[in-house]
Amino acid sequence: MSRRPTFKHRIEFLGLGLVFLLGRGLPRSFFVRLGAILGRFVHSVLKVRRQVTHDNLRAAFPQRPEAEIEQITRSVYEQLGSSILEFAALPGMSSADLRAAVHIENLQVVDDLVGRGRGIMFVTPHFGSWELFGASFVAQGHPTTFFVKRQKNPLVANLQDDIRRKAGIEIVTEGPGVARGVLRALRQGRLLGILPDQDARRHGVFVEFLGRPASTFKGAAFFAYRAGVPIVPGFVRRQPDGNHVGTILPPIEPDLSHDQEAEVFRLTQLFTDIMTEWILRYPENYFWVHRRFKSVPPDPVPYLDSYRAWAAAGHDPASWRLGCEA
Repeated sequence: MSRRPTFKHRIEFLGLGLVFLLGRGLPRSFFVRLGAILGRFVHSVLKVRRQVTHDNLRAAFPQRPEAEIEQITRSVYEQLGSSILEFAALPGMSSADLRAAVHIENLQVVDDLVGRGRGIMFVTPHFGSWELFGASFVAQGHPTTFFVKRQKNPLVANLQDDIRRKAGIEIVTEGPGVARGVLRALRQGRLLGILPDQDARRHGVFVEFLGRPASTFKGAAFFAYRAGVPIVPGFVRRQPDGNHVGTILPPIEPDLSHDQEAEVFRLTQLFTDIMTEWILRYPENYFWVHRRFKSVPPDPVPYLDSYRAWAAAGHDPASWRLGCEA
């Protein structure tokens, strides 16, 4: 069913569209600086979700002094503002510009898998300049597809998808036929990018994230299992000069002999553990403004106690399987 734009949707679209239109002839560095300024304004004056961001950071870093939490909160808004406006500069960036803006460490991991004709389920959280990170794989010559969730504002969603397509990114949108589109992309040997770190409500699988059970999008693990392709985690972080460093981590292979539901949990927990590690290491790069823990977990959480006990006993968490006893 098509969504009719509301008056609020049209205002949001006009504002964002104006920024993107002005950005076509301006350098990316301008947007990095302007975005940081706007981020400070949203943090200090508009205070949009500032308390949510503060509370999320306080829960993640209970031992840190309040002044440090406040400093990280300000940095989160500056970084987020820069990344959002930086996206506006993407249509004016050539492949050479993208390669210069985003240096990718361990790109050989992707090169090797693609060279063997294997699709890749690439997972990254809302971390750093994730839009530029995705486009940088196209600039490196890798066919790339984004899985995109439906947004409330269809006008803004169409604008964003148009920019992504102009950067050479194929789009698969949440909804009817999504499974066919995702599996086709993976079986064609494409890099399929998913951001699985937001609350998935009743459609998710509960795993431990930042020390708490969180409903997590299970599509990354499910489709990797169904297609028999590896999950490859990656992260991008901004450097002091405004450019970025992306890091590719070793692939996580699905165990196709394992029970599907338990394997979806295992894979999701493994890459979520990696996300937790990177988010705690570089907190200013993460999207803390999201209400991540809205969904109430069941008691007990399926598989989680067994997984925790297995890891606590000194076993490699990746070796956990259904029926393992600590």
